[in-house]
Amino acid sequence: MTFALLPLGLIALYQTNAVVEEANRLSHASLLAHTQQAAAKERELLQRAGGATEGLAAAILPIYGEGDRCTDLMTAFVQGQNPFTFAAFITPGGKMECSSDGSTADVSEKWMFLKSQQAARLSFAVGDGILGAGGPQLVATSPVQRAGTLLGYISIAIPHQLTKSLAGTRWAEQGIRFVTLDAQGEILSASVPEQEAAQALPVSVPRRELLQRAGSTFFEDSRSGQERFFAVSQILPGQVAVVGSWPVENALSVSTSPTSWMTLAFPVLMWIAGISVAVLGLQQMVIRHLNALRRAMRRYALGERENTTLELNSPPREFGEAQQSFNRMVAILSEAERRRELDLEEKTMLLREVHHRVKNNLQLVASIMNMQGRNAQTPEARRMLSQLQRRVRGLATIHRSLNTNPDVSTVDSRELINELIEEIGTMSSGTGQDVAIETDVAQRPLSQDQAVTLSMLVSEAMTNAVKYTGVPEGGRPAISVSLRETAENWLELEVTNTKGQPMLDPDEEIGGTGIGARLMAAFATQLDGDATTHETESRYTYRLGFPAVAGASPPEASMTEQEQDAKEPAA
Repeated sequence: MTFALLPLGLIALYQTNAVVEEANRLSHASLLAHTQQAAAKERELLQRAGGATEGLAAAILPIYGEGDRCTDLMTAFVQGQNPFTFAAFITPGGKMECSSDGSTADVSEKWMFLKSQQAARLSFAVGDGILGAGGPQLVATSPVQRAGTLLGYISIAIPHQLTKSLAGTRWAEQGIRFVTLDAQGEILSASVPEQEAAQALPVSVPRRELLQRAGSTFFEDSRSGQERFFAVSQILPGQVAVVGSWPVENALSVSTSPTSWMTLAFPVLMWIAGISVAVLGLQQMVIRHLNALRRAMRRYALGERENTTLELNSPPREFGEAQQSFNRMVAILSEAERRRELDLEEKTMLLREVHHRVKNNLQLVASIMNMQGRNAQTPEARRMLSQLQRRVRGLATIHRSLNTNPDVSTVDSRELINELIEEIGTMSSGTGQDVAIETDVAQRPLSQDQAVTLSMLVSEAMTNAVKYTGVPEGGRPAISVSLRETAENWLELEVTNTKGQPMLDPDEEIGGTGIGARLMAAFATQLDGDATTHETESRYTYRLGFPAVAGASPPEASMTEQEQDAKEPAA
């Protein structure tokens, strides 16, 4: 029932809040309109002053540089029907060349001139005796330009009586204050004495930023320390704004009324009371049983198989059925897991037995070939039987690795290649020289197909290396075998043998049939690899790069293989 009433309560809250917000908006909009109305006369006068300076700036262009005519223009302007008491043309350097009273002066250090230079458009300044006769003045200044070139400034002065236009007895009796400022934050007029004008502004908003908040209303402490309501409106867009400061009691928002708060709080309190009762009942009847079921399922999913029986305390009928179903499911799954583990163990044993028997049969075939090789009459026949025996032993090595590896589906690359090198290395025992064999093999799991192909390729490469290894001058014959992971999932096999004095007797040397090279090319193709060879005066290198995983990309070499081999020291 509580959740059924929730939509109705939310709608009531939304509508009540909407009414309160609309009342606040209308109240603030009314205060903002009053602020704009209070500054209506000042807006009219400032707009008139700005239009007058722009008109004089246009009128002076035809007589620019003619001092007498300029003075006549300024005098005629002041004598017209307007409130302006002084007008002057000022050069970009700050020299007043002509004026309505015929005087000249240097105003380059006055704030009015510096401000107009910085603004580069219509600006206003307030002070005593800024231009012409003394007394408080409001000076409006506009730049004079021709084809984008600054020729000077037109300045006109008005007796500073704008304060009177903002001062009304009705506003003053209500404690309402008005202050006008320009974009630079200078106070132009106020409805209070000049020394109190700054105290009527908000304390946390800099003067320069007040113009940016035109059209907004907010509550804030004034600089005098009183909390007041402020309304900001533009008089001249982007140039002058008026700030209205209202007593808090005159601008009290509807939302701050205790009655409005109670209107919003009552349905909320009723709904909270209902939801509290519902949550307690839900916790007792549902949530605690769901948590117990969730914990039991989580423990079972993480592999815990002890104390898997779920026992709920006084569950409702539905949760009692769920408890029975869970316990029955656990029993069925546990029995299925036990049978699967037994089947897997049995299949693994059978597979290892198959690899063991295949290895034994291949070793038996190799032994028969060895016996036949001893009885062979020619070196060529013994060599052919020895090569066949080596290939058969390579296959036996694969099956021995599969039998001893904990994972019967993969073969360890380091163990496989080291065993192959150990067997093939014995072929050099009859050469009369001790061949040094160096290995640097990365440990990487290989699939069965990869392992078989790679073992046959290494066997052929090692056979060629032993066959063609020479004794370098002043050195020792050597063979190096390496398997490195040069990039992610990319392996590189390298077999290198020294060159020099042949190790085999000339009588035992026989020409190659090319079968080994063709087999190596075929094995490289099966591995999706790229084989290269390089030969120098001191050594011969066979290099094969191939992906350990389908789709792997070779590394971007920083130098070519020829450059790498060129850096190797010569014998």
